[in-house]
Amino acid sequence: MKKFLLFSFILAAGLTSCRKDSEVVDPTIVVENKTIDDLKVSSSFNFTTDVLASVDLLALANDGQPLKGVKFSLYTDYPDNGGKLMVTGITGADGRFTANYPIPAYLEQVVVLTPYIGLPHDVQAPVLNGRIAYTFGGITQVMKSSGIGVFKAAMINFYYMGTYNSQGVPNYLEAPNEVIDPAFLADINNSFPEGIPMNPEYLLLSNEHDFKLTEACDVWVVFVSEGAGYRNTLGYYTYDLNNPPQSPADIDSGLFIFPNVSATGSSGGLNTGNKVYLGQFPGGTGIGFFLKSDAWRNNGTVGSGNYTFYSDPDLNPETIASKRKHNVVMVDYARDLFLMGFEDLNRQTQDSDEDFNDAIFLVKANPIENVETGGFPVPDYTGQDTDGDGIPDCLEDYPYDPTRAFNNYYPAEGQNGTLAFEDLWPAKGDYDFNDVVVDYNINQITNADNKVVEVKPTFILRATGATYKNGFGFQLNIAPNQIASITGQHLTDNYINLNANGTESGQANAAVMVFDNAYTVLQYPGSGEGINTTPGAPTVEPVTMSLDINLSQPVTTEAFGYPPYNSFIISNKIRGREVHLPNQAPTSLADPSLFGTADDNSNTLQGRYYKTINNLPWAINVIESFDYPTESTQITEAHLKFGPWAESSGTQYADWFQDKAGYRNTANIY
Repeated sequence: MKKFLLFSFILAAGLTSCRKDSEVVDPTIVVENKTIDDLKVSSSFNFTTDVLASVDLLALANDGQPLKGVKFSLYTDYPDNGGKLMVTGITGADGRFTANYPIPAYLEQVVVLTPYIGLPHDVQAPVLNGRIAYTFGGITQVMKSSGIGVFKAAMINFYYMGTYNSQGVPNYLEAPNEVIDPAFLADINNSFPEGIPMNPEYLLLSNEHDFKLTEACDVWVVFVSEGAGYRNTLGYYTYDLNNPPQSPADIDSGLFIFPNVSATGSSGGLNTGNKVYLGQFPGGTGIGFFLKSDAWRNNGTVGSGNYTFYSDPDLNPETIASKRKHNVVMVDYARDLFLMGFEDLNRQTQDSDEDFNDAIFLVKANPIENVETGGFPVPDYTGQDTDGDGIPDCLEDYPYDPTRAFNNYYPAEGQNGTLAFEDLWPAKGDYDFNDVVVDYNINQITNADNKVVEVKPTFILRATGATYKNGFGFQLNIAPNQIASITGQHLTDNYINLNANGTESGQANAAVMVFDNAYTVLQYPGSGEGINTTPGAPTVEPVTMSLDINLSQPVTTEAFGYPPYNSFIISNKIRGREVHLPNQAPTSLADPSLFGTADDNSNTLQGRYYKTINNLPWAINVIESFDYPTESTQITEAHLKFGPWAESSGTQYADWFQDKAGYRNTANIY
């Protein structure tokens, strides 16, 4: 709030020498002459830096049936690239996870991760007209190409079974693919949970690791899934049961089954159910397997890789005996087959996660009775669900709480957004958007049904470039009695009346007041106009407020509303003088007589609120932490692409607030 705008503007020129030393004008910047009042803004534009995305993710088994209980997590980018978690949910009986959630408007794609074995573990899904839709899994056909005609590997005693394509997919796959139905996939996921160390009972060195044939037998290997960062190679070798190999040098020859154990969309082309017939082997034959770690090369051949890990622990490189086992084999008597999972890192010297699901296969033998099965453990298909909410412990964020399952962050985990306000409404201010500057990160906690049960918002009051003593809060779409309790508010000035549950009394919808006077949160340093807006004045450490809002019953995200909700300030402790984001409705306690006065051009009958006649706002929500202007500096003089963004209705420079070349005049940013 600035009462003497002209004086402030003249004074600002004289204070240039007081600004931070780092704030120098980039001589390459071309400053546009337009003031914010010169902008031609569409009446339909609400100055939003996010978009409410419609999420529709479908999970299918390779027989086309829907998969229930598949966890999906949406990230701004791949985590290795610094991507942050936004939304998490789980599929229902129809195999779908659907949600609406606000995401940055500048995102052209998101990354979807799932730990579910049998599906691609990470995909880039495009954002098209505000919609994120992707189908994981489903029916695929066995495709064959002319292939690469290499049969002898560069390494001694290793051979290719046949030709393969440029992605390492064998041309000798059997058709059709092996069907792995939803029930079987669920069992496999319970046996090899992602990121959970394998049950020690399965790692006993006394367990069988190779396949020992008592009579002639046909053998197949079926690809199920891979969760590795490496492009591994799977192979097998045979030996006389009376003369098993004592070292890798004793193996006569090894054959590559899958030259590149990488799934479609993950640096390879394998699909769940891809099957290779190894052949018929006589009784008295032993069959061992090996995984060459990261051996597939860009030139389309198999190299030596990092290590060769064998199914026989005694052939592996670790010096500690208990660390030598690299595959787990289980026998499923009901389905007449074997499950086989590999760990592809050196368990002694590398950071192995010990879940043995870096590559998972089925081994089928006909007749299975001709394989010695007594030494193989049987799988535990029950999984571990400590809280009994129907979601395995390894998939949820709250494995010991049946009422909570997943965290959902806005804007993203570990990333703040900013709400920035002008406080002179219904009169215009100076458009520096620093009268109240609040960073936020909001965690909407959902249950096993993807319904909201708790909200944990964190607010950071960074600046109040005003003489007014402003309050800040937000309104939800639900009734006050749907809130059980609220903690963490900072209310000191006794003009906010609360219900017993912490919501503001007299409201039709639940309103949550975070603080009622910015000057009791941040202490005035003794000089400068406001706090943390005047260059050269002392800086005050921002103050963090963490709230905890518990709901009395679960609510769908659509009914609850979307972060940052209907946020507003109360101007100078006058309860009826609310300032909201553009086109956000006032609360029940706002003074309706103020609408349409001074510079406000609201039309309550048309649902138009908090805009000037030129469609300018009194508040903005920035999806990232906002570098706000210095005192009395218009936002267009600090963020040079704000004007073009507003005039294009957000179609240009959707990232106008970022620190990119030509985007800002740093001398005008606090």
